[in-house]
Amino acid sequence: AVVSTQSTGEREELLGKQFTANDNSDTILALDAALSFNDKISHSNRGMDRMLDTGAQALKQLRDQRGTLGAIKNRMSGIANSLGLSTTVMKLVERRSDQDRYLFYIGCFVTLAIMFLLLYYVL
Repeated sequence: AVVSTQSTGEREELLGKQFTANDNSDTILALDAALSFNDKISHSNRGMDRMLDTGAQALKQLRDQRGTLGAIKNRMSGIANSLGLSTTVMKLVERRSDQDRYLFYIGCFVTLAIMFLLLYYVL
């Protein structure tokens, strides 16, 4: 009977008690801090995404430039080879021109010598 009267008294006390809302200052501060942290993390995440995008674009541009520079190198190599051949051909032409000039002077001298010898022996 003592337990029954004690539980009845506790029940009446609980039913008659006025409950109030908790003091929200601690909860609000914890939520504000969590929201602020979440905002900062989201901002950092977007910043990292932008940096990764910028790096990917720079890498793509470098690859494009590598292709362009390779094509330019091939063209310049072709031009250099043709100029090298042209230079070689020009040297051969100049050498041939010098040889032709020497042959002309030698031919003139031989012709003059023969003419003088003919004049000398004929007259």
